[in-house]
Amino acid sequence: MNPFEKDGNGYLVVCSVFALAYAFLTGNLSAGERLVDGAVYGILLLLAGMMLWSIFRYALSGDLPPLYRNIFSFLISLLATLCVVGIETAVLYFCFPESFGETLASLPLRLFITLLGLIIFWLYGLLPATEKPAAEPTVPVGPPPEPVPAPTAAVERITVRNGQKIKIISVEEILYLQAEGDYVSIRTVEGRWLKEQTMKYSEEILPADRFVRIHRSYIVNITHISRIERYGEQQSVILHNGERIRISATRYQLLRRRLDI
Repeated sequence: MNPFEKDGNGYLVVCSVFALAYAFLTGNLSAGERLVDGAVYGILLLLAGMMLWSIFRYALSGDLPPLYRNIFSFLISLLATLCVVGIETAVLYFCFPESFGETLASLPLRLFITLLGLIIFWLYGLLPATEKPAAEPTVPVGPPPEPVPAPTAAVERITVRNGQKIKIISVEEILYLQAEGDYVSIRTVEGRWLKEQTMKYSEEILPADRFVRIHRSYIVNITHISRIERYGEQQSVILHNGERIRISATRYQLLRRRLDI
C-alpha cells in the first residue's frame, strides 16, 4: 500500500520527526547545521521511501521465492541508503565544509540508522490495508435518491491498466483478489495487477459459483484451491501454486458450503 494513500499527512510527519531525530543524534554539529541536515535528510528519506514502495509493488514479481525477494529487498534498501547518505553528505560538505570532519566520523551511524529506517518504511508501505467498518446508516432528508441498478450478470473478464496498455484478464485466470485500500490486487499465475475498485464491488460482479470471499481482505477462486489446512488457530486454503491464505472464522462455513464439504 502506498504510504501516501494510507496516511499522507502521517507519512510526512513520520519522515519529519525521524529526520530531526536523526540530525540531532548524528554528529556534533551546531543547531543551524542540524536543522539544515534534518531538512535535507527528511526530503531524501521521503523520496527514497516512495521509490522503494514503487519498486516492491510494481517491479518485484510475486512469483519469486521468498528468499530471493528478501535478498533483493535488502539489496535495494542498501542501495537507497547509500544514495540518501551520499547525497546528504555532499550537501553538508558544500554547505558546512568546516564541520565535514564531524560528518565523516558519524558516517557509519548515519548509514545504519538510514538502512533501518528505510526497511521499516517500505515494510509499512506493503502492509495490507484493512477495510474500514461500515458507517451507521443515516436517515435521508428529502426525496429518496434513485436506486443504482445492480449488475444483471457476472463478468467473465476484467480489464486493468498495464503501463500504457490495457490488459484483459479472464476470471478463470484469477487466483484471488486482495484488498489494497481503494484498490484490489488481482493475482494470476502471470503476476499481480492493481485495479481501482472495492472488494464489495468485486464480490458482486464476480461469478458467485467460482469466487468466495474467505476473509474481508481476500476473495478466492475456488477452482484454484488445492486443499484446506489448519494454520495455528485458524483454517487456511492452499492454492495450486502453493500460496496460503487464511480463512476468517465467520466465512469458513460459507466456503465449506461452496465446496460442498
